[in-house]
Amino acid sequence: MKKTETEHKMTVDFILYPGLKEELTSRIKSLIQETNKSIIQKKETVKAILVPHAGWSHCDKIMASAYAAVAKRNFKRVVILSRVHREPAKSIFLPEFLSYISPLGETEVDHIILSELSKSDTIFEYNNVPHVEEHSIEVQIPFIKYLWPKAKIVPILTGKSTGSITRKLAESLNTVFDDKMDNTLFIVSSSISAYETGNKSRQKANRFISILNNKEDWKTLPELLNEGEISACSADCLSAVLTLFNNSSLIEVLNTKYWESLEEKEKRVCFGAISIS
Repeated sequence: MKKTETEHKMTVDFILYPGLKEELTSRIKSLIQETNKSIIQKKETVKAILVPHAGWSHCDKIMASAYAAVAKRNFKRVVILSRVHREPAKSIFLPEFLSYISPLGETEVDHIILSELSKSDTIFEYNNVPHVEEHSIEVQIPFIKYLWPKAKIVPILTGKSTGSITRKLAESLNTVFDDKMDNTLFIVSSSISAYETGNKSRQKANRFISILNNKEDWKTLPELLNEGEISACSADCLSAVLTLFNNSSLIEVLNTKYWESLEEKEKRVCFGAISIS
């Protein structure tokens, strides 16, 4: 494992979610309890979830819908995949941090798994900078720490959205997790559509969901994202996860919400919770 001066990643408490342990714990507990009971009861086979990333004031109920689908499961590790939002490069970025720190305590990074991923393909690069600049992984940490306090995390950020990078990611995930699937949860941190004007956000959200309903079309997600036909920011990560589970997966949209800016009323984003069984 590489050693750096920065051994821990501080999360964005007080900015995107409550910064006090008691308040944060109470908030998560209430969110899970208030989720539709049917989501909790029939999701014992869920292997992956798509969860939005934004300030909790905008999407915490949608996040809870996704986590409620796996709340009764026991996972040893959680793989969190998202896409770099700034200056994407043709790499997949792994952190060197030993742990992520939130008000609920430290969540350890699984460096044994990161090492195996790094050795599996040269597309993987240890680089803290993209992880420092991103909140898409950080906002998931409190839910993970609350539900699975002993679980380790595997944070992964993809660069440019291309079919080639997505295939390499899927192949590496398959190699590394082949015998670890039963106690591993995969989380794709993503919106359903980006913050856009007019009806573009709704149109692209509908397009994204229709692609997921067609089991073969999800292979085109990286190219469609790159071409602007969809705007689900981590669609390439979702494509890799679906490739990992092949076309036997049952994809279900659990909850969605459109959020509109008070300052720019013509702009909106679609947050969604999706389960993959």
